[in-house]
Amino acid sequence: MGKSIVDDIKKTAKHIGGRQNFKTDFTEEELKYLLGLIAKSEFKGVDLQTIYSITAKIQNKLLK
Repeated sequence: MGKSIVDDIKKTAKHIGGRQNFKTDFTEEELKYLLGLIAKSEFKGVDLQTIYSITAKIQNKLLK
């Protein structure tokens, strides 16, 4: 595995033979998964406003 998820995706794309075109819309299941990950994580004070904003956006997507 690479240093980050992005590194892993790039490595996999090169291994498969080129650049991958990933769908950019999240499914409801993926959004719920992300909220679950956020809920289980610990963040420093400087990150709280950003995490709050991201979480609100995810929740709004789920409500649509």
